[in-house]
Amino acid sequence: MTIAARLASRSAPWAMVGASRAGVGALVALVVALHLRVPIKTKRRGLSWARSLLGTASMLTTFYAISAPSLAVGTAVTLFATSPIFIALLSPKILGEHPGRGLWSVLIVAFAGVSLVAGPQLGFAAGPAASAISAAVFSACAMMFLRMMRSGRDEGEPESAEAIALHFGLVGFAAHAVISLFTFRMPEARDVVWLFVAGLAGGLAQLAMTRAFALTEAARLGAVGYLGTVMSFVGSVVFLGERPGFTQIIGAMLVVGSGIVLALLSARRSLSPAAVSLEPVTAEPVSPGAARPKASA
Repeated sequence: MTIAARLASRSAPWAMVGASRAGVGALVALVVALHLRVPIKTKRRGLSWARSLLGTASMLTTFYAISAPSLAVGTAVTLFATSPIFIALLSPKILGEHPGRGLWSVLIVAFAGVSLVAGPQLGFAAGPAASAISAAVFSACAMMFLRMMRSGRDEGEPESAEAIALHFGLVGFAAHAVISLFTFRMPEARDVVWLFVAGLAGGLAQLAMTRAFALTEAARLGAVGYLGTVMSFVGSVVFLGERPGFTQIIGAMLVVGSGIVLALLSARRSLSPAAVSLEPVTAEPVSPGAARPKASA
């Protein structure tokens, strides 16, 4: 999606790129929902609006950063990749999920990597770089609410992935469409294709991510997303001809490595006896005539 969005932004305004991503993504969610015959309305409006508004803020800042010619795509995706770091930082208070004791050490290494990646471009791309980091923060906050909606927390049944993605897509499309009214210009025919590709890829990825957040801890899942960061970084070199400097490559490795360590810490803790004992146990129903086990002294 990132590469397609950058290619589309050669002639399309960044708000149009974002509107395409959100609109096509909403259409994908609707088609899948109708095919699977799952609900297309969310039940918990407060969580749904919080997730959609924060996600829209992340999308706005994401496409502004991606479309900025002064900011390399490799740099942008590395800054976006700090989102799992912010998830790990926020999830203990918001979700009660603790990645592990080494969190602060990992954070120091990760943000050292960010300084190496963004430092060389702060002189001429400070705005887009700040936008990319803001996108990571907004995304992390949105993922907190997504985790609540998909895991059945907050005394409610888990929402369907399609309903969440549809609501988010419609809100995001509306926000980008309003901005597009003031920045509209007709893109070239070749870039219209990339607009659709960006929307389709982003929509499918959105559904997959939304489903995944019901299955595992937010910090661990966010760290797995670094595979996309690596692919985007490589794609920026292969398809866009970008040539990152040595310090930027080292910084990117530090950020990605920190995410992998977070995933390992999260997995180790979730498999430990102490972590398992904290999981809620659902009692099986006992028939009226069945003998109940005696409580041990």
